[in-house]
Amino acid sequence: MNKKLISFMLAGFFLLSSSTNIFASSVIRESQREMMLSKGVTYKNVYSFTENGIQNINLVYVDLNNPDIKLDLLFNKDGFSKTQRVSDMVKNDSLSEDNGDILAAINADFFSMSKPAFSLGPMVKNSKVLSNPHYQINKYSSFLVDNDKNIFFSYLKPDVSITDITKNTNLPIAAINKPSKDYANIVMYTSEYFKNSPGANDTYYDLCEVVVVDDVVTDIRYGQPSVQIPPNGYILLSAGNNGLTLRDFFSIGDELKLNSTFSLDYSDNIDLAVGGGSLILKDGELFAPTQRVSGNSQRSAVGLTYNNELVLFTTDGRLSNVIGMKEEDVANYMKNLGCKDAMLFDGGGSTELIVNDTIVNTLVKGAERKIVDSLAVKSTAQKDEFDSIEAFIDKDFGYVDEKFKLTVNTFDSDFDPLNIPIESINFSVSGIDGTFNKNIFTPSSAGEGIIHVEYENEDVSIPITVVEKSNTDPHLVNELGQEGINIAFLSDMNKTSILLDNLIHIAYRKDIQKNSDNLFLLSNSNVGFEEKLDKPHYNFNGSYSSQVIDENLIINLNSSNGGFFKSKGQWDFFRNSLDTTLDNIFIVLNSKESLKVKDEAYEFKRTLHEASKDKNIYVIYRGNNFTQTLEDEVRFISIPDYKDVYRNDLLNDYKYLLININGKDITYTYRNIFN
Repeated sequence: MNKKLISFMLAGFFLLSSSTNIFASSVIRESQREMMLSKGVTYKNVYSFTENGIQNINLVYVDLNNPDIKLDLLFNKDGFSKTQRVSDMVKNDSLSEDNGDILAAINADFFSMSKPAFSLGPMVKNSKVLSNPHYQINKYSSFLVDNDKNIFFSYLKPDVSITDITKNTNLPIAAINKPSKDYANIVMYTSEYFKNSPGANDTYYDLCEVVVVDDVVTDIRYGQPSVQIPPNGYILLSAGNNGLTLRDFFSIGDELKLNSTFSLDYSDNIDLAVGGGSLILKDGELFAPTQRVSGNSQRSAVGLTYNNELVLFTTDGRLSNVIGMKEEDVANYMKNLGCKDAMLFDGGGSTELIVNDTIVNTLVKGAERKIVDSLAVKSTAQKDEFDSIEAFIDKDFGYVDEKFKLTVNTFDSDFDPLNIPIESINFSVSGIDGTFNKNIFTPSSAGEGIIHVEYENEDVSIPITVVEKSNTDPHLVNELGQEGINIAFLSDMNKTSILLDNLIHIAYRKDIQKNSDNLFLLSNSNVGFEEKLDKPHYNFNGSYSSQVIDENLIINLNSSNGGFFKSKGQWDFFRNSLDTTLDNIFIVLNSKESLKVKDEAYEFKRTLHEASKDKNIYVIYRGNNFTQTLEDEVRFISIPDYKDVYRNDLLNDYKYLLININGKDITYTYRNIFN
């Protein structure tokens, strides 16, 4: 059997609508990760880091033609009048026997944050109506699944009524599992919402509760205490005038029928329904949003393709340096995926997608919001014997002592998932050393390694690159050689209030004049210092640039806004500059701001590591003191601004970076100007 290696991959462009506008600028890093969850269900992550920011999209594709795949509605089993985290819904559902394995779950409907909470739109689970559509017609759309797994996207009527078959009468009711203030309107409650009825009290002494079991009235309670709501029935309740109406309208023993938009329009064939936001695609055409949440935000959506695949969708948003999407952006994206129909779910802080018990989108503030309901994808297949294994790693480049997380999936011969404990999986590594704590790998040595994931003689091999950091650099010496050229580097030479500054600056200029051939300044703001220099010098201040000095490439990068990506075209310039025949590359960062986006810092160091395989790479940046870090063959050298130099020891504190270049042989020192 062919085994698939599933890992992070640098990939070609993933088709995106121009309305998202993220490919109008340079792509810094892009990856597509794909993982099979079961036969007919696939998870895909599409990540793009561009000059406009990060777009992180998660997708789950579900083949509705697979008879072993089931869609289900999840909510708090203690009653969805209480909101709950999606992860807890998934966890609690998994405790039920013969309920299928949850492969993925996505947040669903908008909801009221009142106490008790309630779903704004409809809810149907196992053909039982648990909530009626929103009272505003044509504002909030609905997602429906019939017993044959046909999918419908529609705006539904909110109308609900009860027919008394025995008396041949009909009574409109206000809502199902949506509380009415002061119990003024007639509302139906089921045990999925409340376990017990409210019951009369000193305030609502005239509350009437009609108990219905298996569509037959079994009790009419007027001004009586709380009672258990029957699991196979419901309670109709109201106070005031409508309470009197309830009391007099029904009789014990009456046979009733619930009439709702589902029974009227869909012939009692709806197995599942859940509400959401706007319908955004209908029959392959863009649909004007009817309910808006303004701005580029996190979004959740569900769509149906022409080949009967369900698509669950989330995108990150409202996070620092993350793009997010508008309603129209999601519509265009889903259309480009091949969806003919699609609608939005609740977004913003509610956005959440769980895959194999792991939250795959980025949560706002790092925390799950408690919500009313979620849509789950389950596998109900009968498990066979183990047949194959797949695995991927969260990153394939990192450092000694850094943790790498491995995700492992196991399948039977029909590619149905098996819940084999992670403790039963064998992990090992070759080419480098390291330890495993279950599926967490911590390397203890650097190099190019292969992680092996094995179970019952089936295995997956995953390449990994590990780099060691060291503050000891053999290229750092006390005295430089006499051959080749010397290049000096200074940071900002702006003065402080100390009277000795002029004398110290004179000493700097004299020593640099004597010992260097060229001088580079990192964003110097002291014009007077430069004007008195006799040595060729360059001030790397402002935007990015590069120049060649005696067959050595000097690249100036601007991170003044906390990232290279914020300067249009800078990443393309940087990568193109590395594509040179020159052996020595010196990269100067002209700002004290570091790369604030972790993914950009990761890509920067990964790019430098690749370049260092056949070139000398030095990164010189403005720091708080003179330090050096060696990461494999990439050298990061920090030099402080003049005003940041410690003044405890006048004769030893004042230094500058001096680099000697003799062909491909490079050494450097922190030269003391009073030495």
